[in-house]
Amino acid sequence: MRRIGEWGTWVGAWVLAIALSVVPVGAQAAEWVHEGMADDGKMTYGFRVGPSFMTQSSGLSTTGPALNFQGMYGINKWFRFGMMLEWENHGLDAPRNGSLNTITLLPVNLEYRPGHFGALIPYVTSGIGVNINTKDQADSFAWRFGAGLDYPMTSLFQGAPKGLMLNMETAWKRNSADGDGSSMGLLFGVRHTF
Repeated sequence: MRRIGEWGTWVGAWVLAIALSVVPVGAQAAEWVHEGMADDGKMTYGFRVGPSFMTQSSGLSTTGPALNFQGMYGINKWFRFGMMLEWENHGLDAPRNGSLNTITLLPVNLEYRPGHFGALIPYVTSGIGVNINTKDQADSFAWRFGAGLDYPMTSLFQGAPKGLMLNMETAWKRNSADGDGSSMGLLFGVRHTF
């Protein structure tokens, strides 16, 4: 029953994102525009928080908090390249009560931004790096794959700083230290392009 509630949260967030994309922007209805949105030559920094769900039954509680920081550089109008730092916490079931903290460092992260749908800017992202685990868990190779949406604050508030965006991202992350500790995150936050 708890799993149904977790997936309901994830599906609800996507329904909200789709609803935002069909709302008319200004005087025009939203339509897909295929042009790169990676802001060539500019830096983008982001901060996000949200729940993290375990994808396997592995003696860890199914849900825990996640915190994510990133820095990306627009290498051309389609791609951003950068790095990401992410922290997750999941409770441990008996007999090893406590919690498992995982810090994931992804020094190689690539983001593809194909265009926009009205003010909504979708993207896909992938990165590789290392998971640093606590509680006598071995460190492991990290691979993260996700998709997200940016929504410019200027579309919501007159006078909002240009380049400031609301962000939502869902991502799967591989963490196979002493069993499968892989997780699916649903993150919400802000990003700013300078």
